[in-house]
Amino acid sequence: MNTRILARGALAVGLITALTACDQGLTDVNVDPNAPTDVGPAYLMPRALQQAVAQTYGSWVLLSHVSIWPQQIVEIQYPDEERGQVRPGNMQGFWDTYYAGPLTDVQAVIDKGAESGDGHIQGAGLVWKTWVFDVVTDMWGDVPYSEALEAADGVTTPTYDAQQSIYTGMLADLTQAAGMLGSGSGSFGSGDILYDNDFDKWRKFANSLRMRLAMRLSEVDPATARAEFSAAYSAGGFTSNDDNAMFRWPGAPYRNPSYDNWTGRDDHGISATMVDTLKSFADPRLEFYAEPSAQDGEYRGLGNGIAKPPLSIVWYSRIGNFWRADGATTPSAIMTYAEVLLLEAEAAARGWISGDPAALYEAGIRANMNQYDEWAPVNAPTDAEIDAYVAQARVQYDAATGLDQIHLQQWIALYLNGAEAWFNWRRTDTPNLQAGPDLALSRIPVRLMYPDLEQSLNKDNYSTAVSRQGANELTTPVWWDVH
Repeated sequence: MNTRILARGALAVGLITALTACDQGLTDVNVDPNAPTDVGPAYLMPRALQQAVAQTYGSWVLLSHVSIWPQQIVEIQYPDEERGQVRPGNMQGFWDTYYAGPLTDVQAVIDKGAESGDGHIQGAGLVWKTWVFDVVTDMWGDVPYSEALEAADGVTTPTYDAQQSIYTGMLADLTQAAGMLGSGSGSFGSGDILYDNDFDKWRKFANSLRMRLAMRLSEVDPATARAEFSAAYSAGGFTSNDDNAMFRWPGAPYRNPSYDNWTGRDDHGISATMVDTLKSFADPRLEFYAEPSAQDGEYRGLGNGIAKPPLSIVWYSRIGNFWRADGATTPSAIMTYAEVLLLEAEAAARGWISGDPAALYEAGIRANMNQYDEWAPVNAPTDAEIDAYVAQARVQYDAATGLDQIHLQQWIALYLNGAEAWFNWRRTDTPNLQAGPDLALSRIPVRLMYPDLEQSLNKDNYSTAVSRQGANELTTPVWWDVH
């Protein structure tokens, strides 16, 4: 991936905006025959990819919301969100960015792929649309889905679909996409900044994402979860770290958002829950995930949900420099082989698929510890450290407690993986997190709040969703969260 590709995508969308803003009454004399009025998938897809990743892995969404609530990251100096005090403006900004940006662009990619009969274009678009919509629905629950991207057809107040129906739609889209990617045609040219037109990897991504979504239903609809997971597993997901969906930041001006946060705010640390868990297992990922405190060189996390830290910021561990000080080009892990192996371990433990859950569990741990080897980061676990870790009696798989072990390793492996750690913790309740002493809510947040403008501009549909799902509060669970 390179800066030119991303900049070209941004330029294309800016051109569209400029053209549509022109006076529609101008005559054809004022139309530049050399200026495109229709932008193709090669320009739209990189923007859809970059915007969605930048939002989901940005410092506000990731570091100040969805990574603090599963207690991986902590806000040290400005702990408003730690206490459940979210800003309405952020809720609006998150919502608008997803819908007006990547979802609009990727729908155009899908439509153009369908028009031209390019199965690869349409299939990859469906996969990416599903990944974005999964983030959106698992953040808010019931959201506009079936009518969300039909503004051009006059739909300005879209229906809020029930999350159950959204999941039905997403799983169907992934099934369709995998078939197109396995036998389709077409190419994004230089515009595929995720897989560089390797559509077999896109197909594996489709099936892997289908496994993730199927497992999300494990507690609310186990029959559907099992059927969908088994089908996706048989179709073939990731088979090595080479298949990982890694968004590779090229550097300025498109840098990993955690690096940009380090150059500015720089008051996020690693939570005491994560530090203490890694210490208790002598986990070699501790020195990779965290930096020692500036004061005494110790690894020390801060507890979540504390209004005023008992010590100065220099006494606490910051996020590891692989993402922070050295992180300008560090990739964002959208979905990985390690996650897929641990999902398969859980499915095997539940009897959904054949296979040895113990072997899949250990392979998942190893894959996670090795997933950044390509970038040769400082302090990444060595082979000897990995061998020693998995040999510990407490780490070795025990069928009696196997699901808890798998879920804990998933929580550790999903460090800085967008919102997925928060979603999966809500599904599994592992680890058993305790609310901080200064949390101003009845429980740790389990969803985002709908933005204020929805309550006035789309009032009827908003009200229907609230009556179906529950109060518009951070403590109201979404449909699949039955704990």
